[in-house]
Order: sequence, then C-alpha cells, then structure tokens
Amino acid sequence: MNAIKDLFKGAVIGIANIIPGVSGGTMALVLGIYERLIDAIHNISSETIVSTLRLFLFKKESFESFKTEMKRIDALFLLILGTGALSAIIALAKLMTYLLKHQHDPTYGFFFGLVLLSVIAPFQLIKKKTVPVFLAVIIAISSVFAISYAVSGDTMLHKAQKKHELTLKTSQSSIAQPAVSNQRVKVLKYLYLFFLGAVSISAMILPGVSGSFLLLLLGGYFEILEAITTRNIPVLGAFALGCIVGILLFTRLLDFLLKKWYDQTMGFLVGLVIGSLWMIWPFKTTALVGDETVYLSNMIPAQFSANEILTVAAFVAGSLIVAVMLIIEARREK
Repeated sequence: MNAIKDLFKGAVIGIANIIPGVSGGTMALVLGIYERLIDAIHNISSETIVSTLRLFLFKKESFESFKTEMKRIDALFLLILGTGALSAIIALAKLMTYLLKHQHDPTYGFFFGLVLLSVIAPFQLIKKKTVPVFLAVIIAISSVFAISYAVSGDTMLHKAQKKHELTLKTSQSSIAQPAVSNQRVKVLKYLYLFFLGAVSISAMILPGVSGSFLLLLLGGYFEILEAITTRNIPVLGAFALGCIVGILLFTRLLDFLLKKWYDQTMGFLVGLVIGSLWMIWPFKTTALVGDETVYLSNMIPAQFSANEILTVAAFVAGSLIVAVMLIIEARREK
C-alpha cells in the first residue's frame, strides 16, 4: 500500500516538474516526503557506487554489503518515487505540451489551487514560529518576486521574437551548409545541456522555484520536452547527467540547513511556496509571435467568459484535492 502511495506521489512530482512555474519541490513538501527525499539523496555517496560495483564479484558478502547500503540510502523509496515521476513525465509530456499551449489558464488554475492550500502542510511542520522564522518567510517571498521581476514581459517577448526569427532563418537556409566546426558545436551543445540539467534539477527540488520555468527562461524547455517525446537519447543523456550531479550536490546543502537551522529553513521553504503563487497566477497578458502565444505579466480578467469559468473550476478542483489530502492526513495522525 505504501509503495502505491509513493508511486502516486512520484507521479504528482513528475507532473509538477513538467509545468513552468510549478515546483516539484513544492509538491514533495505538500505530500509530506520532502525531508525524507532530501535525506535519502544526501546519503548517496562513493560507498554506494563501490558496493554496487562489488556485486560483480558475485560473493555473498558483496551482496549483503549492497543490501545494507541500499537500506541506508532508502533506495526502495527513491526507486518507487523516481519510477512514478519518470513514468508521469514520459506519459504526459505530450499532453502537458498540448494543455500548456491550448488550455493554459485552466492548467495553471488547477495548480494554483493545489499550491494555495498546500502551504498549510509545511507551515505546520515548523516547531517554533519565532521572529527569525517569519523573517525567513518574508525573505523567501521577496526572492521569488525578485526573480519574477528580473525577467520582465518585454524580455520574454524579445526572447520569443529572437527564437521565431532564428527558426525562420534556419528553415529558409535548410540547404546543406558546410559542417565547419560541427563537432565543436555539438560538444558545446551537450555541455550546455549538462549545465541546464544541473541548474534545473536544483530548482526542481527547491519548493517555490520551478525548474521547468528556469528551463523556459534559459531556452531549453521545449528542446527537452521534444527530446522526451522523440526519445532523443544523446540530448536526454547529457541533460540527465547534469541532473544527477546537480541533485547530489544541492541536496547536501539542503540537508545541512535542515539539520542546522530546521525552523528557519522550513520558514524559508514556506515563503518560496507562497511566492510561487505569483508565478503560477493563471491569468496573464499575452502576445502572439508567429504561431506561438507568449504569456507575459499577471492581470485580472476584465470579464468572465468560458475560459475564466473553466479556470475557476480547475482552481476549485485543485483546492479540493489538497483539502481532502490534508483531512485524511490529519485523521491518520489522530
């Protein structure tokens, strides 16, 4: 039963990580597995690699050592969670691409509802709600706002226009060009994909900071989504390697902070979750660049049409799901 729950939680985290503005870390925090996840990843060390390689010696003591190491790093939990997340990403990559392009507002409305009520869960985990804790909350909210305002609507529009112009130039000059320094370009591309993986996975496990939104800003979001749907192994391999390195390094920092300053760190994480609501507000001004709709700054709808009604319904559905989860969890604890 616990395995099925962890599989479902992994799927929720996977879905959240696909959507720009929604944080997988937020979902992990809401689902009550954030600390366990960070702790398990932090425990992965060189000993894990050594004990795995020793399996090829085909000795009984090597197998026992491997079993002990897998228990130490909570490998079964990580495997089930990872399977759920990866399955959701592969299965829903095309669907989420469609929803984000054709049902943007209701999709974001649903996740806005999820995140709005979900902030209750991590806030309850803070043991002593002191002044430093609330200061940490305010600093985190301010940080998310600063990130949001650092990338203005004009900047996003300019990026989209540049991308569209580049696409047009590429399609017009599709006749084979001499492959000058082609190998060097490929190496630089894979290094950049590695960098994207390391940066985005660090953001993905940080509540309130969306790894996919960061990918979108850095220009790699649609390339990674396309690589998932087309099974582009070289692109996915470079990106995944960056993810592995990034997550192993970043979780060590988080684990240290949670052990040293638990309440203040949790307060900061709560602030990130609250701040993320600004980034996933469903109603935004738009601009059309070629065939692509670019979503810019937040706005309040001037009138309520079918789209706005559907968005509110999706928001209510997301809120109800979290409310039910919180009630079930409270009863289980009692």
